[in-house]
Amino acid sequence: MRNPRRARIPRTAVVVAALLLLGAAPAWGTGLQTFLLASSPDSFADLQAHAAAIGVVYPTYYECQPGSGSIEGHDEPAIDAYAAAHRIPLLPRFNCQDGPTVELILTEPALRARTLAGLYALAANPAYAGLSLDLENAGAEDRAALSSFVAELARHLHALHRRLAVVVDGVPREEPRRQTYLYDDRALSAAADSVFVLGWGVHWEGSAPGPIAPLPWVRQVVAHLASLPYARRFVLGTPMYGLDWGASQRGVAHQYSDIAALAGAAGAKPLRDRSADELTFAYQRNGIAHRVWYLDARAVLDRFKLARAHGLAVGVWRLGREDQALWASPFVG
Repeated sequence: MRNPRRARIPRTAVVVAALLLLGAAPAWGTGLQTFLLASSPDSFADLQAHAAAIGVVYPTYYECQPGSGSIEGHDEPAIDAYAAAHRIPLLPRFNCQDGPTVELILTEPALRARTLAGLYALAANPAYAGLSLDLENAGAEDRAALSSFVAELARHLHALHRRLAVVVDGVPREEPRRQTYLYDDRALSAAADSVFVLGWGVHWEGSAPGPIAPLPWVRQVVAHLASLPYARRFVLGTPMYGLDWGASQRGVAHQYSDIAALAGAAGAKPLRDRSADELTFAYQRNGIAHRVWYLDARAVLDRFKLARAHGLAVGVWRLGREDQALWASPFVG
């Protein structure tokens, strides 16, 4: 991975702009909304293999510097040009998951103004259809500040004829005492063009082993989103990876193909947990017991069907080494 550097306008911007001018500006795709891990070549290769089924791509280009909050990162000209040539709207992600830094961005006037100005400059790039904003781990007390930040960013991006996607945690209900209360789904969906909902996280790297996105919980999340005024702006995000927990050890994330190889090497037989609608297996390594939970194509598609039945769009984290059976389904694209 290249070391992050200050955000810049790519040298290929003129070429990309010319490609976009060959026809009308790209519309929101009806296909899958996908995050692309810019540091992993397999992610870009996956975009190239399945471009016809992809409606929007969110490449992970930009991030905050913890502490200072400055915008760092760079584009990938090859990805920009490919998306333009295939008329796939490109909305790079600005990612900040350091809670104290997110709080400063939202509440410290000078840093807030600098961050907004930096995002405006990024959005003006002719290669981009807009931006994706992913701010996480701030406190519930910053809820109003996040909503006003998104509203201000959206107004400016819309004036530039750009779009704004916002990433939020999935919740079955809003609970003011929980950190997830940071996200006011009503206010954010009223301002942004789309809201990408992380439909996972019931179990995570730091939790005990268990299903990542159990279907009964996802069903509650979808019902909550479908009840809101701007329901059709929500995108149910589904993970295409799994977690491997060792006894008394944090979970380690792996893509589907790596987990399938692990199960084969360990001689393990994955079983589908019917309640969670996820695959799981156990194995031993160096005398340590491990438990793995993950989603295959069937599990991902079950969540797509649920979302589409409620009028929601669908998306994934992330392209690369997922269960390739996914792409044969009519629910994709």
